Amino acid sequence: MELSAQKSHFSNNTLKIIEELNNGIKQASEEIKEKATKYEKALQELQKIDESKLTKEQQQVLKVFKGELDQTEIKGIDLNDLYILEQGSRNAGARKILRKHYGEENTGELTNDELINMSEVIKNGSVLLESFERIKNGFRYAYEWENNGVKLRLVVDDLNNGNKIFDFYSDRNFKDFRDASLHSGDHPYEPNPTKKPLTDQEDLLKTSENLNETTPKPTNLSPLEQANAEKLAKLESEAKESEQEFLKAKEQEAKRKEALKKKLEHERGNAGNIESQTKIEVGKDIPTQIQERIPKSRVRLNEREIYDLDYAIVKAKDLKPSFTTGGTQKRTDMNEEQIKSIAENFDPKKIFGSGGFEDLPIILHDGQVIAGNHRIAGMLNFTPKSRFAYEKAIKEYYHIDLKPDELLVRVPHNRLNNTEINNLAASSNQGRFNSESDHAIAVLSHYEAKLKELETKLNADSVYSLKNMVAKNLNFDKATHPNVGDSNLALLMFNMPRTKTQGVELLNRWQKEFSNDIKSYEKVKKMFVDNAGSFHNLIHDMNFPNVSLNAYLSDIMDRSFANLKNYQTTSESLKDLSEKFYKTSSLEMFEKSEQNTSDISEILGGAIARFARFDDPSKALFEALRSENIKKGLKEFKIADVTKDMFDPKSKEFKDIDIYDFTHYLLMVNREPNENNLALNRLIEAVKDMQKESEKGIKKPKLESEWGENYSEFKGDGLGAINKLLETKKGFVAGAFHKEGLGDIDLVWGTPKTKDSNGYGLAHILEKREKQYKRLGLTNEQAKERTKELLRQIPEVIEKGTKGTDDLGRVFVDYGNKRVGLNNEWKKEKLENHWVISSYELYDTEKQALRSTPQAITKEKAFNSLNSVEPNPTTKN
Repeated sequence: MELSAQKSHFSNNTLKIIEELNNGIKQASEEIKEKATKYEKALQELQKIDESKLTKEQQQVLKVFKGELDQTEIKGIDLNDLYILEQGSRNAGARKILRKHYGEENTGELTNDELINMSEVIKNGSVLLESFERIKNGFRYAYEWENNGVKLRLVVDDLNNGNKIFDFYSDRNFKDFRDASLHSGDHPYEPNPTKKPLTDQEDLLKTSENLNETTPKPTNLSPLEQANAEKLAKLESEAKESEQEFLKAKEQEAKRKEALKKKLEHERGNAGNIESQTKIEVGKDIPTQIQERIPKSRVRLNEREIYDLDYAIVKAKDLKPSFTTGGTQKRTDMNEEQIKSIAENFDPKKIFGSGGFEDLPIILHDGQVIAGNHRIAGMLNFTPKSRFAYEKAIKEYYHIDLKPDELLVRVPHNRLNNTEINNLAASSNQGRFNSESDHAIAVLSHYEAKLKELETKLNADSVYSLKNMVAKNLNFDKATHPNVGDSNLALLMFNMPRTKTQGVELLNRWQKEFSNDIKSYEKVKKMFVDNAGSFHNLIHDMNFPNVSLNAYLSDIMDRSFANLKNYQTTSESLKDLSEKFYKTSSLEMFEKSEQNTSDISEILGGAIARFARFDDPSKALFEALRSENIKKGLKEFKIADVTKDMFDPKSKEFKDIDIYDFTHYLLMVNREPNENNLALNRLIEAVKDMQKESEKGIKKPKLESEWGENYSEFKGDGLGAINKLLETKKGFVAGAFHKEGLGDIDLVWGTPKTKDSNGYGLAHILEKREKQYKRLGLTNEQAKERTKELLRQIPEVIEKGTKGTDDLGRVFVDYGNKRVGLNNEWKKEKLENHWVISSYELYDTEKQALRSTPQAITKEKAFNSLNSVEPNPTTKN
């Protein structure tokens, strides 16, 4: 360029301008090279950090800065308060921070420790009020924290799609850290050109603080300084306005989240807790000989969860294999052929050296089996030939001589918490499923951490985009490709309530039912799995806050399979449903609210089952469940509209529609207009009658203020609910149990007998049974232990027992010699659910323990007769 200018005979002034341009380009080029070199040096320094010494969060942060991860989440004080650190660009995020502030030479210098511990600024710092600023799609503000004499500032962009970290720096190397810009990519690396005495700076601040007051203008200010003062005052005003808007937006968001939380509690049930929240009772350690000289084994769930295992010799008799679903066992079927093969024809090559979960069995320190129940069961039944092969292989592989009553197993090097045990147990079945239910349980556990984070709607324009979006959102392991089928199956199971027909069990049942027509089974299953995101979206769609479709989801899928099995055409199923539920032939069905729930589930199942008869069932159901299409249908079928019709008092807005209105919509959508469809019209009338009965008679669940906090995470987990209430000694669990014909059953802690109350709930049962057992001759310790054992049997009694009603009309469930008494009233008002009011033994099979004397027999008979008349729990307390 310089040579061309000389040849062009430009004037001296023009040549001077060209020379300045050239110099500017050269300088910019040098600066770019210098910054690129700084970035490369920074990456080299980060490679020196030993990741093995870091926490999981620190490792994730470091990987983002090194470019190995696109983004990670950083937790604030509240575990639900998440901040996203992205790789970003040279103007925002990790790249910007590394380029501008990492290292000794940079303004805002950050050390390695400060970089990987940026979350400490959020947890320990405070928000700078003057930092609030409205930006596109949200707000920007900063946390500031002084640590060991160094001020650290972390700038956050609160956007519609989350809190994203914009910048992070310290006060090192700043000419004036107080004036460090919060709102742009540029920081004042040069001294402030407008130097003023400190008093004048204070005057400027006072000016901005008293904008709405008439104050004398600061003296000693030049025109330029006066202009700066006015500019500062304006910025301060805008900041305060932005702060108010920010706080208002925050408040609205909090309200939205609270409304969503309530909706989730009602809709989702707790299928999502089926694995990691299952309470596992860990007993006393069994004797183990840890083999220190053998290198540790390792199992990997994903890139974040890797567990070291020790080899240990144990006594065979101490091991506790299980084939009952629950606890550490996550299968639903036992493979007897596999056990027999191991016991009679043991092949060491199939186990030893396999690695991961396929190798030697993994147990807890108390002998419960995490992985390898079939292997343990086979080993405990070794034939002499198989035992010889086993001991020989142990000698060859591990150089260990086992005694005849010993086995070599693996135990976790570190003690595991409840969640880790559950996830390990479920993941051990990955890829080795004996049934559909095994598969469902395993994927639910595998994706659970991400499922709990999935709290937003997934906007997709087709079912194919939606299911891929689900897979992408749930995939946390960068080393693997998103698994579309497994991730969508996990989301579907997560959103199903814990009932007897929960998804993991009904899939097994219906696969067997359709054994001669597997294509029809796969068609219905695929339609539901592909639309897992549609059901998820309906949960989060606050246009319809009263539509609780997910509360019925397992029943709907169950009825959809049944409908397709029994009725080959839509008209047949519609006619049958119409005849079954039309008011003239089934008025009695409205007497019980739980029956009403069952009925609406059956109609919903029938409405959705017909989509399986479309050419593309998944697509048809997706279109029907899209928010905009629901609104369109509600208007078209005159069920609801954007606003109420001022001339029709019975009209509804979208936000007021309930499950019955939604059922009405599903029955109508995608049908050819036909006013003479008598069966459909009769069925819709039946739904409307159900709606009227529901609005008339069902009371809302009790207020939390009366029974305390509802530990909703234990819904459907009876044993977990009992343990929780025994631990907290307060609150209740709505729907702790479920019984066909009774519906959900609540468990309440309540209170023992006092001067103001006769007592009620679990507290009263504890008190009463302990006194009973002590009167019958047991010691304090024996009485407490027997009472706890009685409480632990409540879930089994309710699940397996027979429902009955006494002469006074009170409901109970009997199983063996145990009875659980129930009530569906509170303070003389009907409740939606029954709740447990008593639990006791009808007669005693352990005669020596309690019936050692005729007096004891008399006392027990008298006490059991009293048990049928439990005290009135509604006495003021």
